[in-house]
Amino acid sequence: MTSSASPIILVPTQRYPETKRYSVGYDYVDSLVAAGANPFLSPVAIATRTEDLRRAYEMADGILLAGGPDCDPLLFGEVAHEKTEGIDPDRDSAELLLARWAAEDDKPLFGICRGVQMMNVAMGGTLIQDVPSQTIRPLRHAGDQTQRAQLLHTVCVEPDNRLSRIVGAGVVGVNSFHHQAVGRIATGYLVTARSDDGVIEGIENPELTFNLGVQWHPENLAAAGHVEMIALFREFVMAASAQA
Repeated sequence: MTSSASPIILVPTQRYPETKRYSVGYDYVDSLVAAGANPFLSPVAIATRTEDLRRAYEMADGILLAGGPDCDPLLFGEVAHEKTEGIDPDRDSAELLLARWAAEDDKPLFGICRGVQMMNVAMGGTLIQDVPSQTIRPLRHAGDQTQRAQLLHTVCVEPDNRLSRIVGAGVVGVNSFHHQAVGRIATGYLVTARSDDGVIEGIENPELTFNLGVQWHPENLAAAGHVEMIALFREFVMAASAQA
């Protein structure tokens, strides 16, 4: 890649058997493009061919793990909660490998919603399988899917970490569309943000160049013009560009 080329960001897609499609929300793509990246969307079916997944990984300058259905609780040694749905073993397998490879190689990795959960599970952490039934005095975390840029609650961003340097420390308004969340934090990660009910909303590995995840959906907020969320994508893409 020449110095003027846009960094390639690998984005695994979600499989939708009912419509026979692989896809990812367009706000992910638009936010990456606006930040100067060249998104490469990959079907998770290649997870069954590890060599092909590795080739796609090595071609990329950064990895974005997007939102989607639930992670399989068997990955962290638990029986599935009755609310668990939409498990895709191929996507789970692909994203576990991508998250681990990125950590090993210090390749920029950005996890969003399901993505931050997979980052934590990949490195040995667990999840809260159902926030409404397994959290004390839970906030509403599952917003209206038709209003993707609606601010549903706030999170408190801890100071002195990469996330706070990008979006600012203190109270930040976020959207929210999830019922699983990060549980026991994996070794190597630190918690960078929580909602008022104690749910973990941000994690990062401070030893790596850019290995960061958030529980909300900054791509929707970036598309709606929220400057701090636009900055998240810019910082991620800049990190990928620096390692291209």
